[in-house]
Amino acid sequence: MNANVCNQVTSAVQEAMCSFENAERARDAEALCAHFARVPQFHIYIDGARVSYDEITALIRQTFPTLLSLEGGFVDLNVFVLAPDAALTTGTFRETTTEVSGKVTRLRGAASWLWRRIDGRWLIVYGQADHYPDQVSNPGALAE
Repeated sequence: MNANVCNQVTSAVQEAMCSFENAERARDAEALCAHFARVPQFHIYIDGARVSYDEITALIRQTFPTLLSLEGGFVDLNVFVLAPDAALTTGTFRETTTEVSGKVTRLRGAASWLWRRIDGRWLIVYGQADHYPDQVSNPGALAE
């Protein structure tokens, strides 16, 4: 693969990741689900549990209406081009969710997404995400 192809893939996958994060922040379940490939081998490991396409899309559709806001995203994102039609993104993230009830949850973690170009679109065929409580380093700052 030449540098031009690598640059094109990197740019396209970065754009797809940006779209993915925008759908999350907008709490747009259908837009987020549209980033996942409905293929037999699709699966995601969430905190060590294997989740199928149907399970992750149902979870997203069930959870998003309960959220008032979802903020944050990837702190550092790396794109590794594997082929003209495949790339792996990895990075750490921080996010804060606020439920309609007012409950606030702060998480940090790491995630990886395997993207494939399928029928002209970059889609996720595999992923993993681990979530941990994000400790506020200066709790007094929240009161200011």
